Amino acid sequence: MRVSIKHLLAIAVMFFSFTSCEVEFDPNEEWKAVTVVYGLLDQDEDTTFVRVQKGFLGSGNYLDFSRQKDSIYYKPEDIDVFMVSHYFWESEDLVKDTFWFNYTESYYKEDGNFFSESAPIYYCVTRGKLNHTEALKQKYRIVVRNKKTMEETTASTRLIGDYSILSPGAAIMQFQNRAGKQILSCQWYNINSSAASNNEGVIAKMYQPTIRFYYKKDGKETYLDIPFASVLNRAQNSGVIMSYNIELDFLLDGLEKGLSGANCSYTDRTSMFELYISSCDLDMYEYYSNSRQESMQLVDKPIYTNVNNGYGLFASRRQNIKVKFERVDEKVLLALKQWIND
Repeated sequence: MRVSIKHLLAIAVMFFSFTSCEVEFDPNEEWKAVTVVYGLLDQDEDTTFVRVQKGFLGSGNYLDFSRQKDSIYYKPEDIDVFMVSHYFWESEDLVKDTFWFNYTESYYKEDGNFFSESAPIYYCVTRGKLNHTEALKQKYRIVVRNKKTMEETTASTRLIGDYSILSPGAAIMQFQNRAGKQILSCQWYNINSSAASNNEGVIAKMYQPTIRFYYKKDGKETYLDIPFASVLNRAQNSGVIMSYNIELDFLLDGLEKGLSGANCSYTDRTSMFELYISSCDLDMYEYYSNSRQESMQLVDKPIYTNVNNGYGLFASRRQNIKVKFERVDEKVLLALKQWIND
């Protein structure tokens, strides 16, 4: 099985440059590996992927190490990668479920200073195992165990609870004039009250609306995602209504950039547009906030990590909470005629 990891954040490489800022070490000591883990847990996905690599500390030129596959990747026979769960109010020793991850390789990584012929990734088919009531009450701990030293690198997260999209209702995309702008009002709960009262997941920290448009390019069906600004959840209690106003001009600008100049036509779908409200938990938000550059000035920031005995991120997100538009605003359909062949 070979998979593309282009939708995963490739944070592992950056750790090679910055570990010296976080760890005191003797520059004359021998080379030492540091485990780097990156994974995101989403109960709506069929498969969970985890990236495992090495950082390195010690004397010598790090570029010499980085060009060697064995220097930045573990051999599959040298480590075990698995995930265990327990009810969040109980001891982690009271394991409820165990998920074993299998080794595969990705060939997406571009050439550069780091070994790029192939990139290992670990996967576990979690379809139907994370989206039921009892699973949402549990805490999940990823474990990378070195078979030679028996050392473990771990990180934990909980799943994000269900949240419902309140508007637009009746699956109708309709822009309304507000202060001279054409607005599609979107609203959703930060978490459903029933989920919160039953401890079925945690409240997301950040949300992002996205409109997806399905079409055919050169006769093959594909889609275009148009993301909008993120919305930060500052509330601690459940049942809080979040909102975002999508402007028609921004939507049309995204459609033009994605479709203009291509050989595009309509699909046979009854719903060519969908609205997604994606979300992430506090750890993923903290990593995102820590890593982005907010000004033109270069700032040396410490690495955000929630991994024990290593570096990286193991967090939760949701990408599949959506509504399908059965009816689309005539203003949007009129604009599509510029880029879509009937």
